[in-house]
Amino acid sequence: MKKMKKAIVLAQALLLAASMTLAGCKERVSNDAGTLQIYVANFGYGYEWLEELKKEFVKQPWVLEKYPTITEDNLVIEKNSERSYAIDRIMQGSSNTIDLFFSVSSGASNYEKEYRDGASYFENLEKLYNTTIPGETQTIAEKMDENFLTMSTFTRLDGTTTYYAFPWVSGMQGLLYNASAFERAGVEIPRTTDKLIELSAELVEEGETPFIFSSKENYWTCTMFLIWWAQYEGLENYSNFYQGIVVDENGKKVMSRDIFAQTGRLRSLQVVEDLIFYPTDNIHENVNTLSFTQAQARFLLGQGLMMPNGDWFETEMSRTKEEDNITDEFTFMPSPIISAITEQLDTQLTDDELSQVIAKIDEGAASKEDVASVKEITDGDFAKLYEARKLVLPVGNHNAYIPSYATAKELAKDFLLFMATDTACNLFIDTTRGASMPFKYDVETEDPELYAGLATLQKDRLKMQQDAIYMLNENTYAGSYYGGIARFSEERTSIESLFTAKNAKDQQTAEQIYQAEIDRWTEDRWRSVLENMGLI
Repeated sequence: MKKMKKAIVLAQALLLAASMTLAGCKERVSNDAGTLQIYVANFGYGYEWLEELKKEFVKQPWVLEKYPTITEDNLVIEKNSERSYAIDRIMQGSSNTIDLFFSVSSGASNYEKEYRDGASYFENLEKLYNTTIPGETQTIAEKMDENFLTMSTFTRLDGTTTYYAFPWVSGMQGLLYNASAFERAGVEIPRTTDKLIELSAELVEEGETPFIFSSKENYWTCTMFLIWWAQYEGLENYSNFYQGIVVDENGKKVMSRDIFAQTGRLRSLQVVEDLIFYPTDNIHENVNTLSFTQAQARFLLGQGLMMPNGDWFETEMSRTKEEDNITDEFTFMPSPIISAITEQLDTQLTDDELSQVIAKIDEGAASKEDVASVKEITDGDFAKLYEARKLVLPVGNHNAYIPSYATAKELAKDFLLFMATDTACNLFIDTTRGASMPFKYDVETEDPELYAGLATLQKDRLKMQQDAIYMLNENTYAGSYYGGIARFSEERTSIESLFTAKNAKDQQTAEQIYQAEIDRWTEDRWRSVLENMGLI
C-alpha cells in the first residue's frame, strides 16, 4: 500500500512538473483594477494594431492624469484564433480574469442572461457611448458611423434599448478581383450577374480560372448570397426576414414562417449555383481541399481571378505580396446586380438595358430622368436599382466587450474611449494597412500622406462606403438573437460545400436547398421562435 501511495505521489509530481514545463515561465498577471488584461481574436485584421494602440494609450495626457503610474506593462494582451473564445470566457463568470475582449462573434443572445443580482454578464456601455471623446467635441455615439451605431444597439425583450457591444472595425465584404489581370485580358467589369456568368465563360475559353475559394469556409454563403438576396428583395424586405416579418397582400406586416419562401433567396442561390456548381471549369480544382489561407495565396498567384473575401485580405496578404514581389492590384468589384431583379420592376428591361442603367448610376445618375436615354423607367424602379447598386455588406460581429464583473473595467472603458479618438483612428489605419474603425474620420483629408500609401483595395473600399447603403448584420434584430432565425440551418450553413461536392450524392441544388429550408420550418418550430421573442 505504501509503495502504491509513493507511486501516486510521484506521478502527481511528474504531472505537475510537466504542466509547469508546458506553461513555460509565463508570469502570473495581476487581477487588479490597475492591470488591464486584454484578449484579441487573431483573425484577418491581426493583433498588431492593438499592440500599437496600447503604446499610444499610455502616452495620452488625460490617461496619465487619471493613472499617473501607468505603463505598457499595465496592459497585457492575450490572443488566439478560436471564434467562440471571447463569449465562452465571459460566460465563465468570475473564474475569467480578462477585462476587455476584442471578439469576432456576437454575444447578443447572452446579454440578458443574469450573472449576479440581476446583472448581465456583459457590462452596460450606455454611459460610455454618451461620453465626450477627450480633446474632441463629440461623444462616442455621435462620432460612430450611424450604421454601426444601429448594429450595436441592443433591444431588450421589454422593448427598451441599450449598448453592450463596442464595434472595433468597419470592414467590408464582397467579390475581390485581380484588377491587373482583368486589364491584361481586356475584359470589362460586369454590372449584372448574367454578365458575370458570361465573363466567366470567356475567361475559361482564354485558359483562366474565374473563381478560387475554400469551400471549407462559407464566404459565398455569408457574402455574395446575402448581397444578391438583398438586391432582389430590397433592403427593407431583407431586414424583414430577420425580424420574422412578411408583408401580406393588404400591405400589413405579420409574423410568419413564410419569410423562408422569399423569392430572392432562391434567385440568389441560383446565381451562385450557375457560377460554381460542380462540375465546372469556373472554379479552381482544389476548392474542396484548400484552406482559406491557401486559397488567398493562390489568388495572389493568379490561379483564380475572383474570390469572395473581405478588406482584411490586404492586411493578411500584404507581407506575402511584398516578399513574393507580386505587383498585381487586387480590389473590390462593385457587386454585380442580380439580373433577376427585373422580375421586381414595373418596367421591362433586358439585361443589356439593366447593365446600362447601372452604368449611369455609377456615373452619378440620381433620378429616373438621368437614365432616360437608356430606358424610361418609373421612380420606384429607379429607387430599387439605385439602392441595389449602393448596397454594401459590412463586417459584422467584430465587437469589444467588458465583463460586468471585470476588476479593471474602468481602465477598459478608458481604452475604448481612446479608440474613438482621431489619434487611434489614424494609428489603426496605419497599422492594419488601410482597415478602419467605425468612427467618422476622413483619412484622405486628415493624413493625405497615409492615404496616398494605401492599397487600391482600401481606397476603393473607403469610396464605396462614403455613399453606401448598409446591409445591417443579422444580430441587429431580435428575431436573430432571441428567435434563432438564421439564413440557413446548421446542415446548410455552407452552400458552396453543397454546390462543389464531387460526389453527386453529397450535392444539393439551389431549388433543393431553398425548399429544404421552407420544409424545415414547421408550425411548431416557428411557434418556438415567437415564444423566444416574447411574442406569445
